[in-house]
Amino acid sequence: MRSDVLNNSSGSFDASVGGFQEITATMSLTQADSGKIFALNSTSAVVVTLPTDANCDIGCTYKFIVQTTNDNAYTIKTGDDADSGGDDFVGGVILASTTAGFGHAVLAAANDYEIVLDGNLADTGGEKGSWIEVVKITADEWMVSGCVYSDDADTDGTALFTNS
Repeated sequence: MRSDVLNNSSGSFDASVGGFQEITATMSLTQADSGKIFALNSTSAVVVTLPTDANCDIGCTYKFIVQTTNDNAYTIKTGDDADSGGDDFVGGVILASTTAGFGHAVLAAANDYEIVLDGNLADTGGEKGSWIEVVKITADEWMVSGCVYSDDADTDGTALFTNS
């Protein structure tokens, strides 16, 4: 006979713990969204804005999964996008070419506050199955990790992180 703990947790996933939500249009996230997994599912341009420091505790976490490749871009941006002194991304992602069979690390540069996932933009990626996770680690920094797929045979990732 199995214990009650095993019986209660076997074979099920409670999406309400963090939650799972589809994103089909531009939206701004809140502290209440922390812990959710977001499926990016659109063919139109979509901007997802993370909360500002005043509206998000350190440890606030979001995960984004590309469900539909988007040739008009999914842009994930920090809530404070001042070029110097705003919220910036640190860390990086693995960028893998689905056509050339290689991959490499792409790191966010100083002052980068946008992540661009675009299925047909040179030197970025965002094919179905790509994923990005961001975690608020200081008052003005978001740690980013993930794996981004590109069908650009010579992608170098220079358009993945931006501060434009």
